[in-house]
Amino acid sequence: MVLGYTPFVDALGVHDQWYLLIIPMVVFIGIGYKAVRVPDMGDYFKEVIMFIIQVLGGMAILAAVFTFVITVLIPLLAPMPGV
Repeated sequence: MVLGYTPFVDALGVHDQWYLLIIPMVVFIGIGYKAVRVPDMGDYFKEVIMFIIQVLGGMAILAAVFTFVITVLIPLLAPMPGV
């Protein structure tokens, strides 16, 4: 018997592209957060866009720093014998 897709029970098959889900998550969090926090709704869209850029930019910088630390600094500090 074949059942249809049941959300919240069956996982989506996005294991290879999980990092792409960060973008819509940041967009929706930015929309909700700034809807509560912005003092003047005239600046709402500007504030949301700035929030999205700051969060995604910060994540990109952290990813670059962690990649550098793991691929360059850790092998210098603790070299593996025979590698």
